[in-house]
Amino acid sequence: GEDGEALVTYANYPSTEYLPLPTVDFLTFNVFLERPAEFRRYLTRLQHLAGDRPLVIGEMGLHAGTDGTDGTDGSGEADGAGEARQAHTLDWQLTTVQERGVAGACVFSWTDEWWVGDAAVTGWHFGLTRADRRPRSGLTVARRHNAASLAELRNRWPSLSVVVCAHNQAATLDECLRHTCALDYPDLEVLVVDDGSTDSTAEIVRRHPRARLLSVPHGGLAAARNRGLEASRGEVVAYLDADAYPGPEWPYFLVLGLDAPAVGAVGGPNVPPADEGPTAQAVARAPGGPLHVLLSDDRAEHVPGCNMAFVRHVLEEVGGFDPAYTAAGDDVDVCWKVLDRGYEIGFHPGALVWHRRRGSLRGYLRQQRGYGRAEALVERRHPGRFTATGSARWRGRLYDSLVPVARGRVYRGLYGAAGYQSVYGGGGHSLDLAHQVGVPLAILVLAGAPLTLLYEPASTLPAAGLGLLALLFGLDVWRARPPRGWPGGALRLRLTVAALHLAQPLARTWGRLQQSALARRPAPPAIRLPGPVNHLGGGVLVVPEDRPRPQLAADLVTGLRQRGLRVRVPTGWEDHDAWLLPSLLVAGELVTSGHPPGCIQIRLRRRMRLRRVAAAALAVAATAPLAPPAAAALAALALADLAWGVLRLHQVLGAVVQGGRA
Repeated sequence: GEDGEALVTYANYPSTEYLPLPTVDFLTFNVFLERPAEFRRYLTRLQHLAGDRPLVIGEMGLHAGTDGTDGTDGSGEADGAGEARQAHTLDWQLTTVQERGVAGACVFSWTDEWWVGDAAVTGWHFGLTRADRRPRSGLTVARRHNAASLAELRNRWPSLSVVVCAHNQAATLDECLRHTCALDYPDLEVLVVDDGSTDSTAEIVRRHPRARLLSVPHGGLAAARNRGLEASRGEVVAYLDADAYPGPEWPYFLVLGLDAPAVGAVGGPNVPPADEGPTAQAVARAPGGPLHVLLSDDRAEHVPGCNMAFVRHVLEEVGGFDPAYTAAGDDVDVCWKVLDRGYEIGFHPGALVWHRRRGSLRGYLRQQRGYGRAEALVERRHPGRFTATGSARWRGRLYDSLVPVARGRVYRGLYGAAGYQSVYGGGGHSLDLAHQVGVPLAILVLAGAPLTLLYEPASTLPAAGLGLLALLFGLDVWRARPPRGWPGGALRLRLTVAALHLAQPLARTWGRLQQSALARRPAPPAIRLPGPVNHLGGGVLVVPEDRPRPQLAADLVTGLRQRGLRVRVPTGWEDHDAWLLPSLLVAGELVTSGHPPGCIQIRLRRRMRLRRVAAAALAVAATAPLAPPAAAALAALALADLAWGVLRLHQVLGAVVQGGRA
């Protein structure tokens, strides 16, 4: 009421982080952790809790005493060893604060003099100065860090190439280049690949002397990214979309995210700018956006193409981007190829870019249709990473700071009172599945409503479909969260977001249905195992041992996936090498063994997926009284699925193993 423009925060603690305050302008935490690895890991976690808000450390520091003592030499003053330890701890803490992209930090406290209830606190040695204001060495450390820049964290930074691929991006390219060309990274080049644009894209690039223009015939996004890789010279190659722009410290944080020899790629978050209009804000809160998938706080399974970087030799080793992806999907494909080669993908929460979303509903739905087409191609390249419904089988968790997760639960300790609770989003997959599968099915059922005139008992199906759509729409309206400080029209924004949640699965499904020609594009050469092959009957094959059994099993899995079979690799505790999924109701266990000597035995065990078979039987039984023809059709489909699954298991295995036959 006094000052509507004032920034508001609240100092929280690790032990109460489960108390979210969504209305604060920036997140503040008091953190007293005394081991570098734990401190770094927790600051990274807090960045995820902060989402699109800045993070500030409200209190941090160390008692100027030795381990297990009050830090005094008997005269009431902190000893020299304790002060040296305090200064050393402050040094790595402030370094970590800067390296993790924290907006700021307050060292606790300025002086040892401290009063509570009009009484002086004794044995207090947290201060950067003593009670008589004589400075400790920790003050020198704090003063040095207060004047330090991020560039001073390393003596040498690897050369970095920023590649911007643009096809008719005149509307946003100038904003992108203004920020990118202003970066002060020590060894940085900016390349813009003009992918056959017909607008003023090339002219805009020429206005920025630091940017180098590469004009190529229109060949699609992946081909343009490969051209940028070939023309760049940096040890690290970063990719930025033409409708995105980086913060001033973006390249430093990307490089800091490459924090281990095994890390071959890195990315960061992307958020819409605050000046986006209502439609773009609604699109930012709709499904299908460019999200990162995290395996841990600083390791990713996928980073979106608008903000990703690669160690040059790693990107070249995986063959770059697949030119089959002309508009989308290439980032998912290349991330999985990097992981399949044994590398890790880093994630740095400070490597943020501002990414403009589609400014019209038509543009958003057209984008989602394109994503559906690309998703079908990704599924063909990586069938084992998709479910039977066609959705990606992520091992990590999708993070989106603009979409609220399910309510966190406090569940540790007596009456939930244990310290250091964590916020975990409960579920979410079922709701997403209800949208991606349920919405198209509900629309299909509603489209067939006139047929119920021929059989009145079946009229309950359209009613159920309409009820599902109404339920999902209501949930989406309730879950939609307008931006902080949204000036008005919150209900309109919520309704728009809910409508997009229902429209997006339809556009995505339509794109997948249009993918037939795209998915038939050339795939990598299919793997075949060596012959001759001996058939022992019962689905058992014996092949020569020309390579170690683990390698042969891995090649066998690769060959099965190349031929479109879904394959799940076990965790290592199962009694099989792979779980094969040829159909909805049939599965297969693939087992290899080194027997007889000099040979490898390949055994295929057929299994019915009992839960699904039981669900299908219940569906037939429940439908029979209402619609006997529909029940008969369901039963026929289930039997056909069983027969097809058994047949396909042997067909695909025989195609991988030379001379194999059912």
